[in-house]
Amino acid sequence: MNWGKALTLALIAFAGMMTWFVIKASQNPVPLVTEDYYGAELKFQGRIDETARAKALSAPVKFSFTRASLHVLLPTEMRGRNVSGTLNLLRPNDPRADRTVMLPAMDTGTYVLRDLDLLPGRYNVLLEWRADDIAYFTEEKVYVE
Repeated sequence: MNWGKALTLALIAFAGMMTWFVIKASQNPVPLVTEDYYGAELKFQGRIDETARAKALSAPVKFSFTRASLHVLLPTEMRGRNVSGTLNLLRPNDPRADRTVMLPAMDTGTYVLRDLDLLPGRYNVLLEWRADDIAYFTEEKVYVE
């Protein structure tokens, strides 16, 4: 075999491998955190301000998880105030297990959610809440056993 045939076979093998890699890569979808990156970026400064307000409270928000239930305890200064919000449970390795829970308006500062049926593992908890029209945000990583 001369060098021309060897070069041709090497290029064909390379093209075949590249085609195989492209096919395999397209069969493995990568889940996105959000589809609207631009809109999320515009809201980012507001999120920074909400996080700073939450950190300025007397105590952090406390989460207590089991597979079936969730307890959320807000700081003491939230008691007696009209508090409502949204709790997002994001599972990094399986977005199909994500949950979004609306927290109804309460003034006790404690939420108990039952019948969640969470999978064991790590979750990113994103809690957005409003108390008397002031927005707060807390993010935490939790492990469900």
